[in-house]
Amino acid sequence: MTLAVDRYRSFHTQGDPLADDVAAGIVAGRIAWPALEAMLAGRPQGPDAPAPLRALADRLWATPLWVDPARLALASEVVQRTGVLGGVVLALYALPLGYLSGAGVKPLVSTGRLVDRAPRRLAETNRFLVEVTRPGGMAPGAEGWRICGRVRVVHALVRQRLQRDPDWRHDAWGLPVNQAHMAGTNLLFSLHGLDGLRTLGVRFSPEEVDALLHLWRAVGHQVGVVDELSCATEADSRRLWATIRAAEAPPDQDSRALARSLIEQAVPAVLGHLLPAGARAPGLVPLLYRLSTALLGRETAAALGYPPVPGPLLAAPLLRTLVGGVESLRGESPRARALLVGLGGRVNAALADAALQAEGPARFDQVA
Repeated sequence: MTLAVDRYRSFHTQGDPLADDVAAGIVAGRIAWPALEAMLAGRPQGPDAPAPLRALADRLWATPLWVDPARLALASEVVQRTGVLGGVVLALYALPLGYLSGAGVKPLVSTGRLVDRAPRRLAETNRFLVEVTRPGGMAPGAEGWRICGRVRVVHALVRQRLQRDPDWRHDAWGLPVNQAHMAGTNLLFSLHGLDGLRTLGVRFSPEEVDALLHLWRAVGHQVGVVDELSCATEADSRRLWATIRAAEAPPDQDSRALARSLIEQAVPAVLGHLLPAGARAPGLVPLLYRLSTALLGRETAAALGYPPVPGPLLAAPLLRTLVGGVESLRGESPRARALLVGLGGRVNAALADAALQAEGPARFDQVA
């Protein structure tokens, strides 16, 4: 483990040179954002296109040979049928796990994107998920694929900005939005998405697990995660996560502030577009803390500064019983499966649209 931890820590100082060159061009005024959008809409041709943009385009438009469209299609179907449960897992399990790294959360805190505008950030993350998991969403030129390109450059712009910030502690936190932390974020959506859904009673075949991990490996590739930190199997993902937990500093006050803003501000705001007004009562936040604690475990919840939750944690078992019944029906009826896929996809898209309605569509071109 020591060798793996040392190797992992070396990625704390590594960024994404292709995207960093584009970001440097944007900051210097040599590359305009519309030129990036044009590149994402079609590969740039000719000598007039800025060299950094052509280099990034060559990477983005060259789909790796290992990418399997059939597995991407199966992954999309699986995500659609899990419906809003995927959003529950994202908000109450996966994202909080990402806050366990005190160093990893510093770019979020420094840009104010989760503390000051928590609902907006969660809604944008939900839109990202909807688009990359749509049928065909990761095909070259598709909206999910284009969002990955925008996110990749925004990460590089954050690196540009924070590296010039005198308060950024390079010795303790490494490079802003570094390779190690990007790989850890990818695991939140892949491995921990699977684990959270399993805890809630969703069942996956081995082929479905493989497909979901394949989808997130493809997403990781497009947002700039290096091959060495790209996990092809569940076993690989668990080994990397164990290394991350052994290498990363524990959660700190920023981690706890982010967790509170997520549970107390972001999730209620997004749920407000799904639940009737009466459900947004004072009891909602304690319920969210209880369910999140049930998913994370009391020790992890305490490390993130959650308030103590007395008594047995029955929310997850009750939900698991309900989901288990639906899963049994799905397994017995192809018609039920098709219904869940169609309904889940429509609900997820509608919720993503509603959550962003107040502030306009997600653009994925904002650093702060």
